[in-house]
Amino acid sequence: MEHVSNKHRVELSSDITRAIDMQPKSPKCVYCGAPHGTTQDHVPPKSFFPTPKPSNLITVPACWSCNAGSAKDEDLFLATFMFTEAGVTDTGKKLWDQKLHRMYKKNIGLRKLIASSLKKIELTTLAGIYLGRRLAIKPDKIRSERVVNKIVRGLYYHEFKEPLSPSVEIVSHFLQRPSEISYVEKFAPMLLFGSRKWPGVFEYRFNRVVDQPKGSMWVIRFFGKIVFWAVSSPFCSIKS
Repeated sequence: MEHVSNKHRVELSSDITRAIDMQPKSPKCVYCGAPHGTTQDHVPPKSFFPTPKPSNLITVPACWSCNAGSAKDEDLFLATFMFTEAGVTDTGKKLWDQKLHRMYKKNIGLRKLIASSLKKIELTTLAGIYLGRRLAIKPDKIRSERVVNKIVRGLYYHEFKEPLSPSVEIVSHFLQRPSEISYVEKFAPMLLFGSRKWPGVFEYRFNRVVDQPKGSMWVIRFFGKIVFWAVSSPFCSIKS
């Protein structure tokens, strides 16, 4: 057997190390920071689009757990808001025909959640005229905001080409009252239009603080009707 000197062993080892270093590394998950963002997550969820789906959907690197772990929240979000005025839009009608009626038929747990969310409320016009009691749906606040907060992290990565640290808290809110909408509209001149939009399905505006780039503001519209406001703040970190 041919003898291999220690010098050659060192050179061979160095060559292997350099070859390994040159291999493309998986990006980190944009949601949790895990080192293996080996899947591509759609932002917003692909299930929010009727078929045929656009060819320019946003995707971001994500670990398998973050990619698949929010599916039930996303299904509930979609199912809930399709019982609002969003459900009678062109997009809403397509989603009902293509998937939602089958989803309700198969998923008993989802049907029960939706049924428990239906409440009678007192309706008045902006002028204060009483319209009587109507049946309305009350979204699951925690789970719907969880969906929106994940979308914001994905959009942040898409727009700024860097992840928002998992330690930075995102606070979001579903805008329902005219006073809430008026308050957020004051910030409109400061916000940029999203680099991509799909009218009637998903649109957003955003910006971030120049000297505090982890601080950002987002206004997101789903299905032309449902509006959420979200902010990220470097001063409100999530405690581990």
